[in-house]
Amino acid sequence: MRNKIIFILVLNLVLSFPDCEYGTPNWEESYETVPFENEFNATLSAVQIFIDGIEQTSGKLAAFGEDGNISALDSDGSTYFPPGDNYVYELSIWSNQISGEVMTFKYYNEDNDYVIDLSQNYIFSSNDIIGDGFNPYELTGTYSDCDFQDSNHFSDVVDTTGVSQLVILSNSISNLDIGDQIGVFDYNGLLSEGEDCDDTIGEVLVGAGEWNQNQLEIVAWSHIDYCDFNGPQFPGFIENNPIKLKIWDVSEFVEYEAFFTIQEGSSDFQEISYVVIDEICNLDSVSENACDCSGNIFDECGVCGGDGTDVDNDNICDDIDDCIGQLDDCGECNGNGPNHQCWDGEIVCNPFECSQSNFPTPDLFNFNQSLNQAFYFINQVSIDNLNLENEDWLAAFNGNTCVGSRKWDTSMCTNGICDIAVMGFDGSDLTQGYMQNGQLPNFKIYDISNDTYYNAIPSENYQFQNNGLFIIESIIESDFFCFDNPSCKGCMNTDACNYNSSALIEDECFFNETQLTEPVNNSTFEVLEIDGSLNFVWSIIDQSCGVDNYTLNIYDNNQQIVYSDSSNQTDVIVSLSELIFIEGQVNMYSWNISFDGNLLSDTFTFYLDATQLNSFNHIDNFNIEQNFPNPFNPITYFEFEIFSSDFITINIYDIKGNLIQNLANDFYSSGNYKLYWDASSYSSGIYFYEISNSNFLIRKKMMFIK
Repeated sequence: MRNKIIFILVLNLVLSFPDCEYGTPNWEESYETVPFENEFNATLSAVQIFIDGIEQTSGKLAAFGEDGNISALDSDGSTYFPPGDNYVYELSIWSNQISGEVMTFKYYNEDNDYVIDLSQNYIFSSNDIIGDGFNPYELTGTYSDCDFQDSNHFSDVVDTTGVSQLVILSNSISNLDIGDQIGVFDYNGLLSEGEDCDDTIGEVLVGAGEWNQNQLEIVAWSHIDYCDFNGPQFPGFIENNPIKLKIWDVSEFVEYEAFFTIQEGSSDFQEISYVVIDEICNLDSVSENACDCSGNIFDECGVCGGDGTDVDNDNICDDIDDCIGQLDDCGECNGNGPNHQCWDGEIVCNPFECSQSNFPTPDLFNFNQSLNQAFYFINQVSIDNLNLENEDWLAAFNGNTCVGSRKWDTSMCTNGICDIAVMGFDGSDLTQGYMQNGQLPNFKIYDISNDTYYNAIPSENYQFQNNGLFIIESIIESDFFCFDNPSCKGCMNTDACNYNSSALIEDECFFNETQLTEPVNNSTFEVLEIDGSLNFVWSIIDQSCGVDNYTLNIYDNNQQIVYSDSSNQTDVIVSLSELIFIEGQVNMYSWNISFDGNLLSDTFTFYLDATQLNSFNHIDNFNIEQNFPNPFNPITYFEFEIFSSDFITINIYDIKGNLIQNLANDFYSSGNYKLYWDASSYSSGIYFYEISNSNFLIRKKMMFIK
């Protein structure tokens, strides 16, 4: 195998832009037969791509022969190589010439959806191996002056459902140009449509608009679900899900997710409501020490214009809900995405996601994933001067707490250099006792052939620093660990109900407390039928704590107990008839779990919304549609249908249930009717309108915005 690298840099002497090639290229299909049609092979084992000087991490890289046919392809983006702190692509190049064929390169940019010709060429030579993680081969290119003809970028908006929220972009927004397009998304909205009632959840475009430097009002459409009444589903946003914005920048021809600040309203979707957005900026462009969208400074929690405290009031600055930037695929704020390599070469976020990893780990080497990590790269690990076998393990500890481990199969490590991701304390209960900045990790080895644990000594000691990268030349065994007896594990927390005074290594501890899970705190449930029910779920307490049954307690708004019953299960269904509620209003309750009179949990709150009770029941003699427009200012109208002659009453109520106006109180013949209501003499807010006869009524909500 030859290690000589031959490069040719081709300079473009013609000062003109290449033709623009838009759309996803069909490289995969063309490449399927390439290895079978060529005889010789070379490898670009590590390639870096820079477009206009910016390193690329995604997209596709392809090589082409002199005949214009594809000869190599990397279609799944780059791999992050921590020691070099770079992203590398890999190409296996094929040719029918043993040497001399000139290969060219193209790069497909997913963000802009077009193909870029790269500047460098390579002269093929059979069995060449080019580049490694520390010294990758660089390919460069530039964005062409292409005119993207896309005047309706966010075009696949869900159909009108009649239930909506108004998203108002204030004219104070400074970071948008005329013609920029705005898409309003629910990343976990309802996708299902029709009578199949699949309850499919995913990214939904619920509204769109184009910026003209004036106040922009975008209607975002809510989902509708009639499945409980043998009806259809209609896609749209789901209440209380976060509002997400994407911007199509017409000058840069790029789509980006936007961070926004609000002047009024909620950042979560709310039916028959509105939100006023006063500033927008590109999440990718928000710098470390200045908020590009408002000119304010980031506080120490990373919050733009913040006061140095956590915006969720959970005292955790680095909570992902507070991320000012881009969450990567692993849920890490401004992270590098999946970078843990499994034993079979798979790249994942968490070692426990490895599908072929032969987990569980050795008894003492289990650990929890943390948001804080440092990477320790080790060139050699040995026992009695012999390198570890592929099935042996290395682990890092903080005292007696395992904070990271991996099987030491060097054939599955990038460039043969394996690493351990050492976990730090990130504020969560699962990472108590994990590494903190300045602490030194210690190491242990597990020899699978002898089922033996060893203490181990590194050639260099590096204090833990979050996001740090350290290279250790070697680690060797020193002595047996725990006298070769894994039974020395046990709970070492004196407050736990399974405390083991003889334990030397921390094991799982159990406590007399449980976590409430369903219904979630402050959740609201619409009561459409009086004979419905609610499911109450909480986490189990380990039997070692002696708790053999639980008591579910439910209280009304006045803290009077309305339901109490014991069960040895952690999943109880309670009929709504047990919870005395008032029709026509929102009823508040709280609940907790106890044992022998001692509280085992926090207290959660939930609501039963009975304002629309019977509103979806079949009415034999009349029907009324949702008012339009909604929200409105100051006039809206109601369309209703009378199936046979009847005496009909139509009333308007305020949010407290007070009757404020009677619109109709008369005898109507069968037919379709329309009534208008002028709310100019009333204040902004939520109102109810109700149509009734002597036997039935329908009540609906509406929003008046001045």
